[in-house]
Amino acid sequence: MPRAEVVAIADPSPLAAKWAQEHLPGVPCYADPEQIFNLPKVDAVVISTITSTHAPLTIKAIEHGLHVLLEKPISIDVEDTRPVVDAASKKPEVKVMIGFVRRYDQALNGLAGELVGSKLGKPYLLKSTSMDPYDETGFFVAYARASGGIFMDCGIHDIDMSRWLLSLPSGTPIKPTRITASGLITAHPELADQGDCDNALAIIEYDNGSSCTLHLSRTGMAGYESRVEVYGKGGKQVITKAAGAPFESAEAGTADMPSYMDRYGEAFIHEAKAFIDCVLDDTPSRSSVYDGLQAALIAKALTHSFKTGKAVEFDKDGEPVLL
Repeated sequence: MPRAEVVAIADPSPLAAKWAQEHLPGVPCYADPEQIFNLPKVDAVVISTITSTHAPLTIKAIEHGLHVLLEKPISIDVEDTRPVVDAASKKPEVKVMIGFVRRYDQALNGLAGELVGSKLGKPYLLKSTSMDPYDETGFFVAYARASGGIFMDCGIHDIDMSRWLLSLPSGTPIKPTRITASGLITAHPELADQGDCDNALAIIEYDNGSSCTLHLSRTGMAGYESRVEVYGKGGKQVITKAAGAPFESAEAGTADMPSYMDRYGEAFIHEAKAFIDCVLDDTPSRSSVYDGLQAALIAKALTHSFKTGKAVEFDKDGEPVLL
C-alpha cells in the first residue's frame, strides 16, 4: 500500500501467525493485540476483530495516540459505542475512521456525484437490497449469536449509505424521524431462539423528507447481491455492481452474481488509501465515529421495531424513543 508499511499483526490464532509468516515475511505476529500498541514504529492500527472487542481495543488505541481504522460496527451495543465517540472527541488529533466501505466504492461515488451535480435532482427515496449467500455449513448461525442481529450486522452498511446519499446535494447531516421493521425466517429456524431472522424489511424516514427502504437477506440462493436504487426529481439510478451491469438471472446456481469481494474488493483498497491520506495529510475522516454512532442508533431502533412489531420515533437529537 503506497505511503504505509505493515510492521506488525496481532491475532490469537496460530493459523494467522502461519499466514503472516508465509505472506508477510519479517512481519511479527503477536497473540495479544495490546502488544502492538507500545511498539515504537506503529502510528496507526486497523482493528478487524470480533465485534465484541471493537470498542475496548479502539479506546486503548486512542489512549496510546494511535490512529484507527475500525471495522463496522463500533459495537453491537449502542451504550458501548458512546465511550468510543467520547474517547475520540477528547483526542481530535487522533484519526478514527469507521469501515463503511460503501462510501469508498467508485460506482456509489459516481452516483453521489450525480446527486451533487443535480443531474438526478434532490433524492427522495433510496432502495437498498443486500443479500448474503445462503450458508449451509452452520457457520453463519453460530456467528449470528454474537453479531448483534441482522440490522446491526448486515444492515449497518445500508443504513450508513442512506444517511450519506440522502443528505446530498447539500451534505448536511440528516436525522431519522420514524422507522418500521419486520422480519421472517426462511432457511435458518435456529435464529428464532436468538430473536433474529434471515430476511428483514425496513423503512427509514428522515427529517429532510427523504425515505429509505431496506431488504436484508442471509439466504441469497444465487450468490451475493448488492442493489441500490436512488430516485430524484430528475430520474433514477440503479447500481448493481462495480461495472454497473445488471444481473440477468435470479435462478439459484445460475446467476452471474459476484461474491462480496468481487463487488467491494476495490472499495476496500480505496478505503485503506483514504485512511492513510487522512492520517498523513490531516484531512477529515469520511466515515467518522459520529457516523458509526448514528447508524448504530438506527439499527438499534430497527431491531426494537422488529422484535415488538411497533414503529419507533426519534427525538430532536436523533435518539430513538423505545416504548
